[in-house]
Amino acid sequence: MPSVRSLLLLLCCGVPQVLFAQSPDPQPPVFADWFEDRALRLEFIVAGHATEHTIALQEIFEEPCWPEHPGLLLPRRQLCSTRARVYDAASGTLICQRSFDTLFSEYTTTTPAANKTRRSFEFVVRIPLPKAPVRLVLEERNRQYNYEPVFETTIAPDDLHIRRESVRQDEILDIHIAGAPQSSLDLTFLAEGYTAEQSADFKADLQRMSDFLLTQSPWNEFRDNISIRGIFRPSPEQGTDEPHRRIYRNTNLGATFNIFDLDRYLLSEQNHDIHRMAAQVPSDTVVLLANSKTYGGGAVCLDYCISTTGHNNSPLVFIHELAHSFAGLADEYTGNVAYNQMYPDDQEPMEANITRNLNRETLKWRQFLSPDIPLPTPNLPQPEASEKQLVGAFEGGGYLKQGMFRSEQDCWMGSLLRDEGFCVVCREAIRETIKGHLGK
Repeated sequence: MPSVRSLLLLLCCGVPQVLFAQSPDPQPPVFADWFEDRALRLEFIVAGHATEHTIALQEIFEEPCWPEHPGLLLPRRQLCSTRARVYDAASGTLICQRSFDTLFSEYTTTTPAANKTRRSFEFVVRIPLPKAPVRLVLEERNRQYNYEPVFETTIAPDDLHIRRESVRQDEILDIHIAGAPQSSLDLTFLAEGYTAEQSADFKADLQRMSDFLLTQSPWNEFRDNISIRGIFRPSPEQGTDEPHRRIYRNTNLGATFNIFDLDRYLLSEQNHDIHRMAAQVPSDTVVLLANSKTYGGGAVCLDYCISTTGHNNSPLVFIHELAHSFAGLADEYTGNVAYNQMYPDDQEPMEANITRNLNRETLKWRQFLSPDIPLPTPNLPQPEASEKQLVGAFEGGGYLKQGMFRSEQDCWMGSLLRDEGFCVVCREAIRETIKGHLGK
């Protein structure tokens, strides 16, 4: 399914060319010097169209736990189109940075947005609870890959307007707990469209998806470092909205197909509600399991993903969407999107797994190339299950049939054949993202 875009960036000769771009190492802040072991969740609204928009801060909540590794206040890898930078208000020191994306950034690439149809979307930024006042700056990446400030505010940690009420207690399911949140990767699954009578169904679907994830490469390499929890809250009605079929369901998180008029594109636009529900447990990334037999899913980079659970291919859709939301990977298939020029002709994509560049010396995944492989690489007969796929530059990806290339002929980011798995580039991107969360 389409997903909000992400980026892995290093400028080389004017365009990003390597697989895992890393920013220069600033002096890393010491967590205990600046922050408490709690979190602030800032809820925003963004409204506008393709050429202008405004951002408003709606509410701030305190959460009881900051689940991330304390050494990751300034991640070296820059992901997604937007970032939040936190500065100590007194000294101006950069003490925290978070990357994230919004559904609005994807909307700006659609025809209605180009026609100046205004829409509003919710998004959330979460930071550790500072010990002293901070200045928070939101920056957005432009078409030249430069970040520009678009919003700024000062936050005092003792502000009486920060909401500190107890988090609502739903049923919490501990599926696989690896250890303390700061030393593990915490995945949180939310029930969507399960009625009170279907609690057992959610538990079974949660277990099935978790078991599948932890047996697939590279996730299986980190089984002992991954914690998985589920949150069950009954919905008034079963299922999801399917507007193209005139089906509407009353559910907790308002999941709906037909996002941007694509029949299989499933998301929830109730971003604030998603994070209010997830705040009951330590969460590094959030997954919505939608109780529907219809094929579909969706994702927002470094925010959340969603998949239905009742289709035969639901586990494959889930792991595909998680690769979008967790590791910022691009789709490798062609067509079936509502976007206008998601990837400009004259620019290199920021995602790790697609490229316009065919220079063997600067190709993002040059270290994985098969010996003497031609670039571009012609499509080849399907390899036998026991054979290793060739790594080259196969044309087609990022929704484009021409001028965009992927590393292998087959990958779960392009198709969902049950036994094909992720290509070597996607596996490495996921692996490096997991290691980052573990402070490795």
